[in-house]
Amino acid sequence: MGEEVNSEESAVLESYKDFVSIKEEPTSGILVTVSSLTFLIIIPVFSIEDAFFNDGSLCCGSMIVGCILLVVGTAQSTTQHNRLKKATKHLAETAGIPKKVAYPFFSLQAADKRIHALVIQKYPFLKESKQNLHCPKPSQIVISQHEEE
Repeated sequence: MGEEVNSEESAVLESYKDFVSIKEEPTSGILVTVSSLTFLIIIPVFSIEDAFFNDGSLCCGSMIVGCILLVVGTAQSTTQHNRLKKATKHLAETAGIPKKVAYPFFSLQAADKRIHALVIQKYPFLKESKQNLHCPKPSQIVISQHEEE
């Protein structure tokens, strides 16, 4: 029976590590999406005069680049959100949290924060392991007892 508890804790620990690593990844998709607004709105507004009198290539080119950046940023954000959602669901299943508790009908708290709090409450040793995730393991220093003089 001790092995079952230990294997369950190790499975929860592994799932928790995956969850934390995905949650702490920077969201580059938002930066790309916001920068696309520069190409979609700001540059065409300031180059609209050129489009009427001379050449509209700057306006059209910035719109094309803006659309491409918008699609790329949205795809990156969606991919990261889906990975976090999948990791949250896997953590809840591994920790044995019932669906009614993990995903209530109405809640003002985000699902990943709620499940994270419930898992920490059920397995308090994970709070200590989260601190150990960020600290690198100290390297062992071997001191020789035989010093030659």
